[in-house]
Amino acid sequence: MRHRLLIADDGTAVVEQAVFLGGLQESMVLCAWHETPEQERPGLEKRVFGALDDLHTAVRTVLEEDIRTLRSDGSDDYTAPVPEAFCEAPERHGAGIPLFGWRVLHPVTAGTTWEDTVDPATWNSSEVIGGWSGDFDHIDAVRPEGFAGLLRRYGVPIVLCALCGDPITSRHPRWPGVWTGPRGEGPLCDAAASAAPKPLHGWYTDSMFGAPHQPRK
Repeated sequence: MRHRLLIADDGTAVVEQAVFLGGLQESMVLCAWHETPEQERPGLEKRVFGALDDLHTAVRTVLEEDIRTLRSDGSDDYTAPVPEAFCEAPERHGAGIPLFGWRVLHPVTAGTTWEDTVDPATWNSSEVIGGWSGDFDHIDAVRPEGFAGLLRRYGVPIVLCALCGDPITSRHPRWPGVWTGPRGEGPLCDAAASAAPKPLHGWYTDSMFGAPHQPRK
């Protein structure tokens, strides 16, 4: 999450409230970025935006209802703002792809306070979309399979491992031609490692350290 004041050259000020993708969802976009030829990535960026808009639409009404329920007698008429999907330059020492997320720009006037620029649904969306609590797994687009399907509907190339279910790519700069994911030990699949036979007499074999991921058919 990020909360900061932005001042334009003409002196106009807004407060940005931003939430970024993380965890498995960020990994899916990262793998799709590698799977997409460089000249096609501007189009991929727009397709990811479309999927993110649909994801937030799916969770926003749930967040609104939760906040209304928590406030006084539940009669609050709170309506969450609609954030815009956006991306910005890759982190200096990050994965090398743009950072994707959502943001709300709150206008600033003479009477605006910092609290006026804090929308609870925008903050709460980070917990919902990240799947930290598991309380929102009934929303299909929040679950890993649901989000993967949502991205595919927008033409985002998502490939999942048949063994561990992680997003994978065969075009990683370090392991070209080998199916690998951003999580775990490089090109090795954690599920394959756990299924490998135990070594005999203390000798370790290559299979003990896993095997490359296998794309789902």
